[in-house]
Amino acid sequence: MVPVLRYLGGACGRARGGFPGSFSGVCGTASGRPWPLCWGVRRASSSSFDIVIVGGGIVGLASARALILRHPALSIGVLEKEKDLATHQTGHNSGVIHSGIYYKPESLKAKLCVQGADLIYEYCNKKGISYKQCGKLIVAVEQEEIPRLRALYERGLQNGVQGLRLIQQEDKKKKEPYCRGLMAIDCPYTGIVDYRQVALSFAQDFQEAGGSVLTNFEVKDIEMARESPPRSIDE
Repeated sequence: MVPVLRYLGGACGRARGGFPGSFSGVCGTASGRPWPLCWGVRRASSSSFDIVIVGGGIVGLASARALILRHPALSIGVLEKEKDLATHQTGHNSGVIHSGIYYKPESLKAKLCVQGADLIYEYCNKKGISYKQCGKLIVAVEQEEIPRLRALYERGLQNGVQGLRLIQQEDKKKKEPYCRGLMAIDCPYTGIVDYRQVALSFAQDFQEAGGSVLTNFEVKDIEMARESPPRSIDE
């Protein structure tokens, strides 16, 4: 275990390591969640972790979840300066599950977006998280936009986006009667979801696997630690 970070409070707010003070709210409940953040924490009273992730948004929580599921023997902590998790960009976005139609074919962004859409639907179904696979229309309003629309359609096919089809004016009106345009791409795999709810579910998975979440914990300083001396062969 590498003592890369020494923190002031244990999982339930008790001061440790000779530092004054404690953290309020570390054992509080996350907004909208029935479980306490210190529930199921493993080795939370330790003064160090093998891995520390700074930031309890969806990226940090997804990373923490993936790490602990792949490396269950490691002690991993997530530190969040706010009293609740996922209260910034994660909880303040359009909530779109993007299909991957726009990205350059064969690019990593295109591959990850298409794969990620599959995985988010699968995860939400598994966890009972509500979402709406509402789809979207990408519309050519002027005649000169039609070639670009066709090119975008071909790009989506190359990226493996599910269910794409080009529709003419009459079919477009059936799907969205108030939408003006000459031609459209029907993209039924696009959806919307509450990403904060997804992030909090990631946090629960992480803690159930033994991870530690500390809220009201702002990281103000990081220092490089000296490497441990190499062990001799005889040890």
